[in-house]
Amino acid sequence: MSSRTPSSLYRMIWAYYRLPFLKVILLNLVNAAVSVGIIAYINHTFISQPVFNTLSWLSLGYFAGLIVLLLVTTFISQYTLTCLGHKFVYELRTKLVKQIIDTKVPQIDNLGSARLIASLSSDIQSITVAFVRMPELVQGVILSTGVAIYLGWLSLPLLLIVMFWIAMTIWISTILVKHVYQHLTGLRELNDLLYQDYQSIIEGRKELALNQHRAEKLYKTDFVTHAKSYEKSVIKADTFHLSAVNWSNIMMFAAIGVVFALSNYLDIPMGVATTFSLTILFMQSPLLHAVGAYPTIQTAQVALDKIHSLELSDYHPEFATNAAIQNWQSISLTDIGYRYQNIENNAQDAATQKHDTAGDILSDVNLTLKRGDVVFLIGANGSGKSTLAKIITGIFTPTMGQVSVDEHVISDANVVDYRQLFSAIFSDQHLFKQLVGREGNDPDMTLVTSWLHKLNLQDKVSVTDERLSTDKLSQGQRKRLAMLISVAEQKDILLLDEWAADQDPAFRRVFYQTLIPELKAMGKTLFIISHDDGYFEHADRLLLMKRGKLIELNAEERQRASADAISMLH
Repeated sequence: MSSRTPSSLYRMIWAYYRLPFLKVILLNLVNAAVSVGIIAYINHTFISQPVFNTLSWLSLGYFAGLIVLLLVTTFISQYTLTCLGHKFVYELRTKLVKQIIDTKVPQIDNLGSARLIASLSSDIQSITVAFVRMPELVQGVILSTGVAIYLGWLSLPLLLIVMFWIAMTIWISTILVKHVYQHLTGLRELNDLLYQDYQSIIEGRKELALNQHRAEKLYKTDFVTHAKSYEKSVIKADTFHLSAVNWSNIMMFAAIGVVFALSNYLDIPMGVATTFSLTILFMQSPLLHAVGAYPTIQTAQVALDKIHSLELSDYHPEFATNAAIQNWQSISLTDIGYRYQNIENNAQDAATQKHDTAGDILSDVNLTLKRGDVVFLIGANGSGKSTLAKIITGIFTPTMGQVSVDEHVISDANVVDYRQLFSAIFSDQHLFKQLVGREGNDPDMTLVTSWLHKLNLQDKVSVTDERLSTDKLSQGQRKRLAMLISVAEQKDILLLDEWAADQDPAFRRVFYQTLIPELKAMGKTLFIISHDDGYFEHADRLLLMKRGKLIELNAEERQRASADAISMLH
């Protein structure tokens, strides 16, 4: 199976599920054959012959047997296709999640959580519904083909007339369905906007509670507008859908009148005309269900197109769980530059970009981290500190320059292994309740228990089956919990992005005077973004980020920074 999936729903099924789908087609052919057999038996036994002279218990037994066979084959064919459909949806869902995991962080940041959640919920649900309805479409098509062959054997001229009538009916229905598809595409775009509104309402609940004017504007200007647009579009889509179904339903009844009207002119026996009429009635439900199922397939195609528009990484089933780089001694950043994609001028070549730094977040950054270092980084807001932290950890790929470990250059081929050197606590840290130890093994519970007490969380959190009992804590305590999770991972390097900013003064002192020396004693290399000038003495090295440039402070500059860090930032 290739990593890049086909964009068409039908091509995807054919590419990945060809044999199971052919099996489903075969089962439906058997089902169609049984259905045709029942129609032929009714025609031969009940219509073409004097019923009361030939009707017997044996003939009724044969008829009952055919009905049971039809029931069994219909169930098996529908069940097989339903299982295939849900297997497809399961694999699509799991692949999509794995692709999100493997996609580079800047791309995920650019997409936004609302858009991704919309695809994981709404788009996957649309595809699921399509596969639930797909048995109706497949059975309708195959059964119609089988019945047409039998009716053609009875009367080819009458069959051609009926087929023309049904083709005209389906053609007009298709025109109506195209309008459905157009509105479905608009609905999917509106769905993204609604998910963004939901996210703003849920994540901004505290701010909205404090400002009813903002809440009113968000509700009336954004949410209600998008909800009303969605309502209008979905009404239009459903109206065209219902029109297509009703048109098909009425025209199928009209076909019966056409059959009897033309049978006199074509000199067709009344028994054949009656068989045609009963067959049309028999086929009405499967055919209408097939027509009704088609818009759900179109909806699924819109959803699949939306998933492909995310441009996620190719699917790879395995996780890169190799051990981190061992026995490293230094990490070097050489001539590092970084600019975000949305401000990058692709028309410029690399040489021009090197001299035009107006849009650069980082420019010509050089740094060597040695094993066991305790490095502090200071800098004003927007100076590039967090971006540098993400480049050091391998989360961001520099626009220019290179990162190397012991003179081995980090590239796309080995960046995943490189990242395994790090535990990091960023300002927007997500807490996982599951504790993970070294290289994915069970955590050292002695270490975990010890650090629960060091972090003063023993009365707030307990650990059962390697899971934290809660994460419903204050922001400072959540940061301590993140520290516990990071320590349990036993990585070589710990990066902390203004971790102490959320701690009370007493525990801030504990962090700098007690925890940092203990982490260093454990062999960890520490890279800490901090503005606590009263504790700079605990750093082996002090770095300053200023307008995207990195400067290492000498002894005199460190003394000035420790006395007044603010004066160094501007």
